[in-house]
Amino acid sequence: MSTDSASFVPQQYAADIAYEYAGMINTLIYLSQEARNANLELVSLHLDIAIAELKEGAELKKDPPPKAKTG
Repeated sequence: MSTDSASFVPQQYAADIAYEYAGMINTLIYLSQEARNANLELVSLHLDIAIAELKEGAELKKDPPPKAKTG
């Protein structure tokens, strides 16, 4: 049995995670629209908050904040 095909590739992992985030966000957007159409405003609001947090988390993973310099 060869382990060559199962080797870990960090770039591929990062791309896969980004793809999963995008899919999750798109699903939540759809659910939020459906909730809004069904007059479930609070459900839609909570989904919109989750979407914003996921987008913020995805942005932080792309560009981590600079480390503070200590004197």
